[in-house]
Amino acid sequence: MKYSLSFPGRIIFGAGTVKDLPDLIPADARILLVTGRHAEKDGLLEFMQHLLIGFETTSICGIEAEPPLYEVDKLIQAGRYSSSTAIIAVGGGSVIDAAKTAAALIPLEGFTADYFYDRLKIPGKGLFFAALPTTAGTGAEITPNAVLTDTEVSIKKSIRHQSMFADIAIIDPELTYSSPPALTAASGLDAFTQAVESYISKGANTVTRLLAGKSASLIMANLVAACQAPPAAAARSAMAEGSMLGAMAFTQSGLGAVHGLAHPLGAKLKIPHGLCCAVLLIPVLKANRPSCRPQLKELALICGFDSADSFLAGIAGIKSKLNIPDTFTKFGMDEEHFNFILENCRSGSMQKNPRKFSDPELLEILKGLC
Repeated sequence: MKYSLSFPGRIIFGAGTVKDLPDLIPADARILLVTGRHAEKDGLLEFMQHLLIGFETTSICGIEAEPPLYEVDKLIQAGRYSSSTAIIAVGGGSVIDAAKTAAALIPLEGFTADYFYDRLKIPGKGLFFAALPTTAGTGAEITPNAVLTDTEVSIKKSIRHQSMFADIAIIDPELTYSSPPALTAASGLDAFTQAVESYISKGANTVTRLLAGKSASLIMANLVAACQAPPAAAARSAMAEGSMLGAMAFTQSGLGAVHGLAHPLGAKLKIPHGLCCAVLLIPVLKANRPSCRPQLKELALICGFDSADSFLAGIAGIKSKLNIPDTFTKFGMDEEHFNFILENCRSGSMQKNPRKFSDPELLEILKGLC
């Protein structure tokens, strides 16, 4: 087996490590600080501004979910106007993906759509970029791509370049404590899906399976406790670490059909990505099982189950405890959406799925979820 591994310039994990940030930024940096929309209300924006008090800083608070192209354009304009040389993103996956794209594009010509539709190409490294997640789920702080949405045509896909890895990724579990239970559940199930799909991916290798297996076991053992209020600190820490390890795995291995289907389905029906993945996971795993029985059995054992069947039952039990539906019925999915989903699901994720699904096979999965 032959493989190579690529990660952010530096990954730091641990409670309280956000305070290390000022020492890791270039001393003369002009910072564009990008946070989630709740950061001002819960005090995070003020905390970050105080932490960065020695730097010239412009703050933007609030990025829409499933970040639209125009949100990234706002960051690009702000960064160019303020002559920013560094971007720091503190928030969920949408905040990090939008800021990551802006960091890559601010020094270049054009705007987000030019790169989203490949009219222009990213030539190399953009601005210094630091990512600090406030949710345990997307793994966006680890990846060299950003998932964006053209809301005018409901197209959701990635801008990707090896130079888009963060210079610094700080995973501080304390930053996730204010994440509400529903968001913790959805983002946690996204992270779990990423770990499972990475483990059975056609692109998996020895290292990615070690990372993905540990990720899946941590998340499975701690997700329900992490969704309690007030948050259980140990469970939130395990979730943050599990999400990080899973992202380190899937960044190398790729994902699978759950993510291939989730992107167009979520974009069309306005369903949060983590919830989309949670609903799709069991049906897709059942369809994949003939092509990855040994890997599913290995992963089941790692997670404390004696078979793939009991592993799937364990996933169903967690979904039930977190009130995750088994279908997309309440979101209005029906057969009129199927062509759009099929036309837009053949992404890089789908190419790494352990079996090649025909359109009729994918239709059978979708029909069972209406």
